[in-house]
Amino acid sequence: MRKIGVGDFIVTDLMREYVNDILETRRLSYGPYCRAFENQFAKLHSRRLGVLSNSGTSSLQVALQALKELHRWNDGDEVIIPAVTFVATANIVLHNKMKPVLVDVEHDYYGIDPEKIAHKITPKTRAIIPVHLFGMPCDMTSIMEIARAHDLEVLEDSCETAFATHYGVPVGSWGAIGCFSMYVAHIISAGVGGIAITDNPDYAVKMRSLVNHGRDAIYISIDDDDHLDRLELKEVVERRFKFESIGHSYRITEFEAALALAQLPDWEEMVKQRQYNAAYLTDELASLKDWLQLPSIRPRTTSSWMMWPFILREGDKWTLATFLEERGIETREMLRLTDQPCYTGFWNPDDYPVAKWMNEQGLYVGCHNGLTTDDLDYIVEAFEDYFK
Repeated sequence: MRKIGVGDFIVTDLMREYVNDILETRRLSYGPYCRAFENQFAKLHSRRLGVLSNSGTSSLQVALQALKELHRWNDGDEVIIPAVTFVATANIVLHNKMKPVLVDVEHDYYGIDPEKIAHKITPKTRAIIPVHLFGMPCDMTSIMEIARAHDLEVLEDSCETAFATHYGVPVGSWGAIGCFSMYVAHIISAGVGGIAITDNPDYAVKMRSLVNHGRDAIYISIDDDDHLDRLELKEVVERRFKFESIGHSYRITEFEAALALAQLPDWEEMVKQRQYNAAYLTDELASLKDWLQLPSIRPRTTSSWMMWPFILREGDKWTLATFLEERGIETREMLRLTDQPCYTGFWNPDDYPVAKWMNEQGLYVGCHNGLTTDDLDYIVEAFEDYFK
């Protein structure tokens, strides 16, 4: 039976070249491939500095911790997040001993609804975490206006969205810090991995320290004691096992960085193919618009289409999901959050009607650049067969 997953991993000659070079040099810890990926990825998203970690979640965790420590926020201070997102967005707030405050999402584009943010702001609110879901940027022009008016920091959760723009500005470059994932099935996939980007050197130094157990920033990489004079070396030796923060072991190896770096030359073609695939599915399934809410693109915005989301207008979505799965078409939920068992008692799902609707009726399938036209036609045919 044909198998159509929500993501794919395509091995290239450049990946093999980079990995073989690492095996030859035997440099596994943070090194030239990590630095090259940080610099190139940040530049592609209009930022100067990048900090790698072992996951998008880890990047978000240290980004929020860096903001909290440097701005001297308190335990219990509040962070606004959307009511539809992966659990990591809420969890990193909780792990930082802060309070996630939910805001419902937009009916059409599924991003946090700017019109509903203001009444959730209190004297304890410190930040907004907009989440760019499914490859689609949020309404960052409105969100940034609100943040500036209330003196709030913006941390962009862009784990599902890279190489996309809103008003010509790349995701991840609107707020103080933007975080991306390189987990399996993401747009850039290295198996594991995450990256935080920023223009603020203080944030970058603090995040790099937190990724490395909270270590004194004078010595993070094994290269940091090279080519020093005697007095400089003495200072590094004295300080390199001092830890300034309660940090984490969130480091990444050269292998993951090499796999990610090898994909950057092809990013435009990858995104172009995803955009073609998403448009193909939307156009071919337009006849089902009375049964499905099909995805749409926000004005003055480009989407990199990590996946193809849809909402069943009536009926049981699990019957549709099972029908597709039986035909080898992988489905996933649209990131339900409000009614997860681990958050019982945190909030009332009924207070977020759009999120509740998406929880009950929303799914997605893949539209990644590994799909062929035959694969897309197979998906279309399966949907048409179901609604017959």
